[in-house]
Amino acid sequence: MARSSAVLLLALAATLGVAMAVDTVTLSSFPADAAANLGWREFGVAPADTIRTVRFALTRSNDAALTRIASQVSDPAHPLFTQYLSMSDVATMMAAENEAVAAVSLFLASAGVEFEVEQPSAHVITAKMTVGQASALFNTEFKVYMNLKTAQTAVVGAEVTLPSELAAHVEAVFGIHGLPLPPRVAAKPASPAFASVDPKVIETAYKVSGVTPTGSDKNRQAVVEFQGQLLSQSDLTQFFKQFVPNAKSGDDKVYKYVGDNQSGEGVEANLDIQYIMGVAPGIKTEAWQYAGQDFCSDLKQWTTQLIGTTNPPNVFSVSYGWQGDMSQIGCSTSQIASIDADFKTISAAGVTIIFASGDSGSGYTSFFGSDVKLYSSWPASSDWVTAVGATGFINQDPTQGESATTQFGSGGGFSRIVTPAPEWQSSAISTFYKEETKAPPQSEYGYGGRGTPDVAALGEGFQVVIGGGVEPVGGTSAAAPTFAALTSLVNEARVQAGKKPLGNLNKWIYSNTDMFTDVTVGNNRISRQGVTVPDGFDCVKGWDPVTGWGTVDFPKFLKAAMSA
Repeated sequence: MARSSAVLLLALAATLGVAMAVDTVTLSSFPADAAANLGWREFGVAPADTIRTVRFALTRSNDAALTRIASQVSDPAHPLFTQYLSMSDVATMMAAENEAVAAVSLFLASAGVEFEVEQPSAHVITAKMTVGQASALFNTEFKVYMNLKTAQTAVVGAEVTLPSELAAHVEAVFGIHGLPLPPRVAAKPASPAFASVDPKVIETAYKVSGVTPTGSDKNRQAVVEFQGQLLSQSDLTQFFKQFVPNAKSGDDKVYKYVGDNQSGEGVEANLDIQYIMGVAPGIKTEAWQYAGQDFCSDLKQWTTQLIGTTNPPNVFSVSYGWQGDMSQIGCSTSQIASIDADFKTISAAGVTIIFASGDSGSGYTSFFGSDVKLYSSWPASSDWVTAVGATGFINQDPTQGESATTQFGSGGGFSRIVTPAPEWQSSAISTFYKEETKAPPQSEYGYGGRGTPDVAALGEGFQVVIGGGVEPVGGTSAAAPTFAALTSLVNEARVQAGKKPLGNLNKWIYSNTDMFTDVTVGNNRISRQGVTVPDGFDCVKGWDPVTGWGTVDFPKFLKAAMSA
């Protein structure tokens, strides 16, 4: 039977409720037991008229070639360093085959489902359907779930099952069994005697000078917000008046909004936008905001939109991730691989992606003291993004240098997902193990996997304007936009000199480690709540999975960027 005919017959059978003997394959399923560990419980069958947004990621073309190109253009030792493809070019390279697009389109159209083939790559087909339609198409049942700890709700399908002929064209399906991240609670200082951090303090700590942004749209930066987090323009304007008083008129305005909504009031969103703009005033800044409550599907929406943007910002800062078993939030291995491949594609076009490394230290989990497991954060552990950990001033005194944060745990460790570690990091990891004297048992963590973070920045006591008032906030979600802003500043200098932006930073960072101030004090045996846990990692001389290579020495950072 021809592939298109098999797909058509199954779709018609699903629509008519007729059983047919068509070979099927289950692509992914909802791990109810894993989700239950986070407090999710089933509360009945979902109404059949509930609307779902489902994304089909189709098998991509030229993946090996894109891997080679992304590696070469981000390698300072390669002749093609910074010789990026355009985003249009990479979208064309990864485009799904016509047969794949036709097969999925036929499958959906035959069931009366509305859909759109996302251009220019046609790699993603986005469909709107009812739970009733989805149940028939994917041979599954949808239930309503509620989180007893957070009061969040979700409509979740048990599994994604497709006819085998169709599944051969599909990389992953998003929107069936994903869950939201737990609500973000910003880290607050454990003691009133904390050092206040604002853009001037950051400028002094990292000796930031020597770059004057022109406001050109050739060098733009962006923050990405998920979970319905929205920024407040009025708070941003007040922040600039209070903490960046010498900025030019208009530097406090968001250049562009992309995504679901424009303005609101979110602690995380305000922290991100105030510090990426406050540390690099004059750099045009965009806010990409997504209201969905399915983390992996929301990530895919963002990466798809980014790949479809002809002239995107040069730097993206993202303060979201999961430091635990990804199945707990309904993310499948196929979804993770699909998103990671998007990061690689984006790197081939010269866009820098920076992720916070997480606030749960070593990611320590146990069952009443047994079955100990440590988790690093994903997507921060992707090879194609740069992960940023957090520091604080020793004894809360800016004159004493920095240690790993003590208000919460600087997320770090070794990935269970991205393994083995990339070749550009292997030497740093080997040296770390020679320096570390209290490493946890290898069975507890992703020994041999990608290590995070890559670098660090201050992450405690950030002064953030929220609802017109100033509150101290902390987290690696403070460190990430800070480092992103410093990266935008050196990109500004490069662009003004006729050079390309730095793109994926990792190989460049690991080749220029003297541009960082090593952080050798502290550890990440600390939970999200600031409580000491039994296992984790230490700051040591050189790279470590707590603060990476350390914090930016901006004059050296700038010099290395201009020499590259």
